Amino acid sequence: MSALVGQTRGVVSRVVALDVPAAARAATLAERLGLEFIAADAGQADPSAAALEVSSAGLAIRSAGAVRVTAATAKLTSALLPGRDLLARALLTGQPGGPPGVVDATAGLGADGFHLAALGHRVVMIEREPLLAVLLEDALSRALAGELGATAAAAAGRVTLVEGDARDYLASMQASTAIVYLDPMFPSKSGRGLTGKGMNTLRLEQQRDPAAAQAEDATLLAAARAHASRRVVVKRPLRGEPLGKLAPSGSLRGRTVRYDLYAPLAANNVSSSGASAPDGSTTR
Repeated sequence: MSALVGQTRGVVSRVVALDVPAAARAATLAERLGLEFIAADAGQADPSAAALEVSSAGLAIRSAGAVRVTAATAKLTSALLPGRDLLARALLTGQPGGPPGVVDATAGLGADGFHLAALGHRVVMIEREPLLAVLLEDALSRALAGELGATAAAAAGRVTLVEGDARDYLASMQASTAIVYLDPMFPSKSGRGLTGKGMNTLRLEQQRDPAAAQAEDATLLAAARAHASRRVVVKRPLRGEPLGKLAPSGSLRGRTVRYDLYAPLAANNVSSSGASAPDGSTTR
């Protein structure tokens, strides 16, 4: 989620333990993220302030407007969507030989990456905003521990979480991956990926400079095309301009979004792999 880099840390300034059993973990996360730690029994938690909340039930980001945002764990058990599952079509889920490996380079709250893992893809999910990465890390850890059921545990086992800049990570990978998926921030009036309150809440009070955003989007798309061996898929608003103003080779269109398809660069067909380390581990 390149568009949100630094935004949550710029507004979320504290980690709050909601119950005593979570205090040690909350303190560790506060130190890791460079945020203030507030213990469950300290009586200092301001309910109107944005915070990372830690409880024995998991992690959530609470906005200043008291909206709680969590990772999209329900997607770890999601089957094909009714009707046309355009994401599955764009990512070649039903191809002979099984679903191909995917790099989800803008993981966000995990909705699309978790859905793809539930459909059988091995997915590397990359998120460079540390607060969002810890939400995903927590969700995968709980899923692998069996807290979310056997289906979610199996899906989580097909996910590798990477905290860092997708452009750097893609450039560092020696073998290509079949598909790179991008769901960058939509223009402000559209929200991101139409994920509703969660992602709109995490837009917070800040916006990207339009010129900087366009340049960043263009370099991310270039990095994705340099890495993918089959295709790059970009989620866009139905009537929005192409990412980086680069016209795709084709699109799949739904009622509110479309999936733009880009061919990889010619040199990528030589060495291809599925998403690596299918053990739910986290690379930082």
